[in-house]
Amino acid sequence: MLRIIGGTAKGRLLKVPTGSKIRPTSDKVRESLFNIIGPHIIKGARFMDLFAGCGAIGIEALSRGAEHVTFVESNPRHVKTILVNLEICGFQQSAQIVCADVLLALNRLEPHNPSYDILFIDPPYNYSKWKILLPKIIISVNISDYGLLIAEHSSKVALPERMDKLALHGNYVYGDTTLTVYRTASRKRE
Repeated sequence: MLRIIGGTAKGRLLKVPTGSKIRPTSDKVRESLFNIIGPHIIKGARFMDLFAGCGAIGIEALSRGAEHVTFVESNPRHVKTILVNLEICGFQQSAQIVCADVLLALNRLEPHNPSYDILFIDPPYNYSKWKILLPKIIISVNISDYGLLIAEHSSKVALPERMDKLALHGNYVYGDTTLTVYRTASRKRE
């Protein structure tokens, strides 16, 4: 079991599929993630959770004031868990779940889709397609002009400092876990 650590659903316990290879983000890293984002940015934000697992990050975002979360997860069993967790917290109406491989789901996004303020990526630590994934996100996702892209990854993985309109905002290391944060270069939202 995993718990929501902040916001309106604070303390609610989330389910994690048994026997799965889901590696839920630790409480410490989740708290740091939402401190990095900041309450003034999360409030009313449109959030995308790629490689959503059991949905803990996206649900934490909803609990802290995000307006909408799109979850993308390829494992149907994990998608069922996300649905249960959304129901536990009462956030079903604020979420969309896409059950598909992340790269395929990104291919299906339309350029006229609403923009996202925050994108969170948390693939398996042995993920080998970063060089395909990151450019695909830049091309496929309409990121708002003050948006953040945050990748959780193994500290052994080095991500680029700049990607098209996104510039490195910071690397935050927590043992073998790193959060790499990019911000759109056009304008900062204060």
